[in-house]
Amino acid sequence: MKPLVITFCCFFVGTLFAQSVNNEHLKFDLSKIGDVVDGHQICEDKGRLQDYPSKVMDEIIAAGPGSVPVLIGMLTDARTAKTKEPIICYWPGMAIGDIAFCLLEDLFLNADWTKAAIPGAGWNDILGPEDNLPAWEQLHSFIRKHGRRTIQARWLAEWEKYKDRIFWDPKERCFKLKTE
Repeated sequence: MKPLVITFCCFFVGTLFAQSVNNEHLKFDLSKIGDVVDGHQICEDKGRLQDYPSKVMDEIIAAGPGSVPVLIGMLTDARTAKTKEPIICYWPGMAIGDIAFCLLEDLFLNADWTKAAIPGAGWNDILGPEDNLPAWEQLHSFIRKHGRRTIQARWLAEWEKYKDRIFWDPKERCFKLKTE
């Protein structure tokens, strides 16, 4: 009986360690998310970030669902992204956490922009109802009132509920839930 318990414990600890190592090595330079192959930078004004060509976006997509906890971890990063142009047009001085938030929203938004793949993880679900402010003002107003950690906690709570059912849909180019 003891060898079985020891084997199970070793397997369990090894699995946890392997998962943390796998996520630890994932790093994304979100300040370069808008860089395209020819050296120019996009200024996304319509569409989802994953619909624009980008080496960093390719890395995020290639990492699959493992990229999501990394992006959630970046939500509290208030450092200003050093970019030639705004990543999203008309969004002045985006912080790394702002980019991570927009990425998460886009990565879980279906191709026709009507539905978030995870219940409770849409823009209004996380920030509350729209108040007719531009997106960046709405996000920054929420951050001033509640802080970046609140956004991170809300995303993490939704992720924990659904993480085992998430997959990348190459046709829709977004994360979706597996139906049971």
